[in-house]
Amino acid sequence: MSVLKWINVGKVSAERDDELVNYFYDNGVLNSVLTNKSSFLVLGRKGAGKTAVFRYLKENPHQYLSDKDILVSLSFEDYNWKVHSLLSNSETAESLAYKHSWRFVILVEVIKAYASRCAKDGVTVPQPIAKAQTLLEKLFDHPLPSVYQLIGRKLLGLSKVKLPRAGLDLEDGSFDSVEVSGGELSFEEVSADNDIRTALAQNVSNIIAYLEAALAKIQPCEYRTVICFDRVDEAWDNVSLDVSRKVLAGLVSASDSLTAKYNGVVRPIIFLREDIFSVLPLNDSNKLREDCGALLKWDRDDLFKLLLRRLSYFAQKNDVDAVEDLDGLFDKNEMRQRSKPSNYLLKRTMMRPRDMICFLSRTIDAVKESVNDPFEETPANFDHLPVEAIYTAEPGYSEWLRQELLDEWFIQYSHIVKLLSAIQNHASTQFTRAELESQLRALGVEFTQTGILDDLRFLFDNSVVGFKIGASTTWRYRCFYPSQGFIESDLYKVHDGLIRALNLKEPRDAS
Repeated sequence: MSVLKWINVGKVSAERDDELVNYFYDNGVLNSVLTNKSSFLVLGRKGAGKTAVFRYLKENPHQYLSDKDILVSLSFEDYNWKVHSLLSNSETAESLAYKHSWRFVILVEVIKAYASRCAKDGVTVPQPIAKAQTLLEKLFDHPLPSVYQLIGRKLLGLSKVKLPRAGLDLEDGSFDSVEVSGGELSFEEVSADNDIRTALAQNVSNIIAYLEAALAKIQPCEYRTVICFDRVDEAWDNVSLDVSRKVLAGLVSASDSLTAKYNGVVRPIIFLREDIFSVLPLNDSNKLREDCGALLKWDRDDLFKLLLRRLSYFAQKNDVDAVEDLDGLFDKNEMRQRSKPSNYLLKRTMMRPRDMICFLSRTIDAVKESVNDPFEETPANFDHLPVEAIYTAEPGYSEWLRQELLDEWFIQYSHIVKLLSAIQNHASTQFTRAELESQLRALGVEFTQTGILDDLRFLFDNSVVGFKIGASTTWRYRCFYPSQGFIESDLYKVHDGLIRALNLKEPRDAS
């Protein structure tokens, strides 16, 4: 059978991949987070596979969670971010300004999930949880609304709620003194009236205190609630950047405090891009990254295993033997300069699944296009993929990788556009610091010596450039050598995956 009859590597985007569950590859990041009571962050570069991990956990919780665990998965594709601002406190640190509203969201979701699980299992809902559920239903509705509705008109409605002073008689579960006024308020009405905002904030504070007390009374809990947040960067754009930074910082701060407070019984887990986390206004971001986070990173073996699992799934689906060797797919074991096809592909990635999937998928498409060449009278029947197709696919893949880099960093580091333009104008794969300065100057970019060093560090940290150490002949890029720190060097080289997109030449070809 022609290899083109069955070969497939699935979709680049996990959100759109209906087959993901059939060939998901776990590199261990989920167990790393779930088995550590203090962890609540899953960080990774764009394309590292965070959404794939989130989706697989959501659809297969039994593989990672016990029978007594409750999973709540929240993906914020359509979410009213601006309502969070109504509960912000401008007098606190930026990282704490939105902590209040996120504590409210998480606690409501936990109470709702706990009561629902008790009903499902046919067990009596603990009295503190039952009372909290009753209060929330009186305030919001029965059944309780989704988080999308909650952070919207439902939350605005709390501006017209009258709670007992300090919530004292709520301790006994007597809600007769809770008054819920009719009518709705708009975001604009609440945001423009300080008295209404004050009432809203006070009501939310009282409810948070009540919900926290309810959960504290049932510890140790029979159930553990794992509440996962994915795609929280949906509002990460030029228009909403300032607010988004504070809102996400608030989510991290709230998750940190609740994780510590409930000793792992309430487990928020945030799937977040590493580049976004790095620019959040957090006081202890380095400590949080080290103590409370797991980095979704890949090594060579895991990346190849991921590809082989995908390829084997489609092969066996078409009654073809499983694929055990990536190089065995190709008609030659070596390419130019004696590089294996697998190494050639890997060297042009930034060690992310999305890169490998995209490059191999484009290589397959290049072979299919050659079969459908309108000027070829006798189409070839391929038993293997020709290695020449890799070269054919490379320019398009390289441009894709460049665009991925811009998508990843343009919002928080728009200077990347000028840096790539300067490198492209230099036209060589290798450059010195002075040559980069010269090209930036030609573009009219003002810079300082400290700024240039920061730019070079940024380029290295994101694997755009690498350098050599001492007498070594190996170019070291962060994606291939993650423990390598930045060192100011005499010469830098652009990542092989970007060379074609930037139309660069090796120094020996400059003439």
